Amino acid sequence: MAEDLIAKCANLNIEDEDGETVDCGTIDSSDSDARVSLMLVGKLLTDRGVNIEAFKRTITQSWGMKGKVVIRAIGANFFGFQFFHSRDKEKVLLGRPWCFEQSLLILNEIKGNEQPQDFALTHSPFWIRLENLPFNCRSEEHARVIASKLGEIVEIESDVLGIDKNRRVKVMLDVSRPLRRYINVKNREGSIIKMNLKYERLPFFCFMCRVMGHNEKDCVNVPEDLQHQGLGWGSWLKASPRRGRRAETVEVQELSATRKLSFITKDSLLATLENSKSVGKMVVNVDIGGDGGD
Repeated sequence: MAEDLIAKCANLNIEDEDGETVDCGTIDSSDSDARVSLMLVGKLLTDRGVNIEAFKRTITQSWGMKGKVVIRAIGANFFGFQFFHSRDKEKVLLGRPWCFEQSLLILNEIKGNEQPQDFALTHSPFWIRLENLPFNCRSEEHARVIASKLGEIVEIESDVLGIDKNRRVKVMLDVSRPLRRYINVKNREGSIIKMNLKYERLPFFCFMCRVMGHNEKDCVNVPEDLQHQGLGWGSWLKASPRRGRRAETVEVQELSATRKLSFITKDSLLATLENSKSVGKMVVNVDIGGDGGD
């Protein structure tokens, strides 16, 4: 009896059972696909624990949705968000960045094939102000070239007149990288000027290493022997969200609607007059030639 049991155990391969494959690809998952399309995953950029119930209550109030959202903790400061209407989901995505207790909430859409541990939540959109730009370097093309140095461009706020205080661009920032304070820009004369950057709704970040998610006391990015050099950054990198934009936009739209939004310079006016004189001479010459032929 004992010999038979030993023989059976010798022929048993546990790994064969562990590696068995279950085919779920043929299962009708239309309901599941619809649910996943209204789902987001998010991570709070902090190493400290948070009160989950307080987070759910606060973030839901901040979003101000018409419908409901169900929030579940699926890891350390890692959450799943189930919406029930595409309108609410899009509102949350467009309103980014969101913060809870000054910590950034990074949100991502999902395809459905991912496992929770597969998500590398490292990018979030931010409105960035480009300050001190020369007035002749504020076109759409200028803003696009500069913004491309900061990250993937999401949106560039229009500035038809070019006299706004600064240009605003929305960029997907890699939150694992240090924040930039300025960019050097070469103008048309070849001079290098410093263009300052400010970030709207900027969350908690370290004033020593410029990385979001921790403060100076918890910083491990700057060696201790260099920390005595002081702080190179501060709250002056932050900017309040833009206000009063609607009135300015309406003003430009009204000018465009009445076709008064045109720029007639002295040079262009003189060129027009010269062209008119040239055309007049041509008409006179044609008329004289015609009369002489008769």
